[in-house]
Amino acid sequence: MNFEEWKEKRLGEVAKITKLSGFEFTKCFNYVDDGDIIAIRALNVKNGTLDLTDVKRITSSTSCGLTRSKLYKNDIVLTYTGAKFGEVAIIKYNNKFHLAPNVAKATPLENICYPYYLYCFMRSDNFHTQLINYSVGSSQPTIPMNIIRQLSVLLPPLSEQKTIAA
Repeated sequence: MNFEEWKEKRLGEVAKITKLSGFEFTKCFNYVDDGDIIAIRALNVKNGTLDLTDVKRITSSTSCGLTRSKLYKNDIVLTYTGAKFGEVAIIKYNNKFHLAPNVAKATPLENICYPYYLYCFMRSDNFHTQLINYSVGSSQPTIPMNIIRQLSVLLPPLSEQKTIAA
């Protein structure tokens, strides 16, 4: 590995970062018992994986109508508010999940950032320390989206990202 080629980038430079807006949730989101799509809430992201023991669902039509917050394979979800602050998981399937409140997604930019490398980096102590340092609030920590986009990511060349992720 040639560490001289590693670059410090902002998360927003290597991934598209977004969330479900409050307006979208209030205006469009209705949890239903027979929905096809699982809404990923903060309690569903635990220890680097999705915990699907307690889920809420939405319809496919609701998910398709809110494309910005729809989850796709290799998206990385990050809890950014509350007791589950800073938890990360990677999405493994298309057309199964959607963001719910208090969870953001990072969609790695193709040919810049390998998804599993970014997932591993976002689980690192380095990244978690950044989250804590930039969080606001004491009883209910949160980190604003514009700050999430500015967090540092140490990025080797793509071929090395794939080797590290393997």
